[in-house]
This record gives sequence, structure tokens and C-alpha cells, in this order.
Amino acid sequence: MNPYDLIIFDCDGTLMDSEYLNNKVAAEVLTNYGLDGYTTEICLRDFAGHSWTEIKQMIDAKHNIDLPQSVIQTYIDTVQIRMKEELDVVEGALDFVSWSHERFTICVGSNGERSNVMRSLSIGGFDPYFSDENIFTKIQVANAKPAPDLFLFAAEKMEHHPKTSLVIEDSVSGVRAGVAAGMDVIGFTGAAHDKNQAELDLKQAGATMIFDQFIHIQQYLEG
Repeated sequence: MNPYDLIIFDCDGTLMDSEYLNNKVAAEVLTNYGLDGYTTEICLRDFAGHSWTEIKQMIDAKHNIDLPQSVIQTYIDTVQIRMKEELDVVEGALDFVSWSHERFTICVGSNGERSNVMRSLSIGGFDPYFSDENIFTKIQVANAKPAPDLFLFAAEKMEHHPKTSLVIEDSVSGVRAGVAAGMDVIGFTGAAHDKNQAELDLKQAGATMIFDQFIHIQQYLEG
């Protein structure tokens, strides 16, 4: 018998193939602030799964500077402008969410900026399944991933126990957050640019299983 009654989805890199766009914009914004050397690939490597509050702290500490808070809003605004043209739904995500919606309680738990998460899911066609009531973002908790706060908050709001909650995550910080919350975590590599490395990283972070296609997750849950 399936042990889960709640599925918590990450957004960027799990439902929406948005990590490349997010980090491409991050590289451009940082370059515009005079920080050379931040390519899209470096941002993907260093920042995937982190909130922009954390990213600013990391950059400030590394370079001994204090970027203005406006850098975060600049990033948010730029991503929103380019979403409609440059975002794609991860292959199989919409079908799997529809299938899950009929069998489980579902929600989203994301480290992303809330307005960007809401807009990207809407662009992806997820409006029938996710709304303000079951989309949870780091702004709603004291500590973003890899702390467990966001996933525990989501489970509480959806009225489910962590032990019967399943997290689907593509990032190391997200996997660590799910593990710390006492939840089983599936590591998802379907949108990863280096699937082999991503699989190794997610396993090391504590993912229970690794899948690179949603149909395989469905088959696993069907038992």
C-alpha cells in the first residue's frame, strides 16, 4: 500500500524548466553590478536551489561588498519579463501533476521569489492544480531550504504528517530540506544539465530514490 498522502513539488527545475533562465538572468544582473566571471554555468553550479536573499549574502561575503537590496527586485523583474518567451514545462510534469491530483493532496514548496513562482506555474498551465492556497514559498517561513521549515509549513497547512509526505526535488538544498523535515525525498534529474552529476549530488544529499522522468515516478507510486 502506498505510504504517502501528500506530494510536495519543488517548482524551478522540477515542474518548470526555469533554472537556466533564472541563472542566466542572475549572471546578467551580477555582471551589470560590476561582478565579472559569473557565467550562467557558474551561477547554475553555485546558486541552484538557493533563494536570492541567500545568494546576495554569499556574494557579499565572497567579495567583501554589500550589494544594494534592489539587486533582488531587479532580478525578479527581469525574470518576469522574460518568462513567457523563455520558460518551458518540464517534460511529463503536467501529466504527472494531473495524475497526482486525482490520488493525493498536492502542493508546491519553493525557494523561489513568490511572484515568479506563481507566474511561472500559471504560464506552465498548472492553474487547475495550484493556487495561492497550496503554493508555499520561502517568504512564508523563517528559514529557506535547506532548513526544513518550508516543507514542515506546507505539510501543516495541508493538514498532513511529514512521515506520509513525499517531496520531489531537483536541488541539493531541497533534498536536504526534505530529509531534515523527516520526509521521503525523490531526487529528480529530468531538467538537469548534467544528469550524472546531479544524480550523485542528490544521492549524497539523502534522496531516497532518483528518477529522470515523471512517468517513472508514477510507475513507482503505482507500485
